[in-house]
Amino acid sequence: MKSPKKAVIEWIDHILDRKKWDGTRLAREAKLAPSTILRLLNDPEHPFVPTLKTLQKIADASGYPIPRKVTEALGAPKMEAPESGEDEPPNGVERRSQRLRIFQVELRHVSSLPASLQAATSGRREGTYVPAPPQLEDDETAFAFYMPDDSFEPWLKSGSLMFATKRRDPVRNDVIVVTDANGRTKVRLLLGIDESGLRMLKQFGSEEEERVGFDDIKDIAILVGLIKTI
Repeated sequence: MKSPKKAVIEWIDHILDRKKWDGTRLAREAKLAPSTILRLLNDPEHPFVPTLKTLQKIADASGYPIPRKVTEALGAPKMEAPESGEDEPPNGVERRSQRLRIFQVELRHVSSLPASLQAATSGRREGTYVPAPPQLEDDETAFAFYMPDDSFEPWLKSGSLMFATKRRDPVRNDVIVVTDANGRTKVRLLLGIDESGLRMLKQFGSEEEERVGFDDIKDIAILVGLIKTI
């Protein structure tokens, strides 16, 4: 296991890289003294290690939950489901640790409209995070989104909250999330990949195929979860 300080620094470096912030900005957003962050980043040999309470402020401000490896490096107990009939753990220590380790992913705005029209129709704010399914814990490529169209109804309803990952390349029979060069996002069943691009099922219950060339793909991910409909 990594030292507590090294685990914390790696997590903070990850936040700064993803948010494009510097240490001073992170401290301001978390309502911490700048020295709390800068001392960590600029003086790795200093013995100072933040408390879990301080780290939770950083997590709340950045939207990046405290990774399990950090809480365990700091000595928080590992969570195990209690056996039936066991009493609640004393003074809530384990419950607090469990809340600290709730994994969240970014809720991205995707749309079936071209990018030029999305700004006029989108009411969802960027930088929003939602709790993720357990299988996505520590998957830094994962994100959430709302189903952008009705192409897969009744199986996948428009507006369903869904989760995707880019941890591996898509293969035949994956349900994929494809964003093209115009910013339009589609959810499709992948039928195959050849030299010209992707072959996809255009609509649920139909045999009509749709093709998209590799040069026309801006982003691609694999659907891994469905939570609810709105």
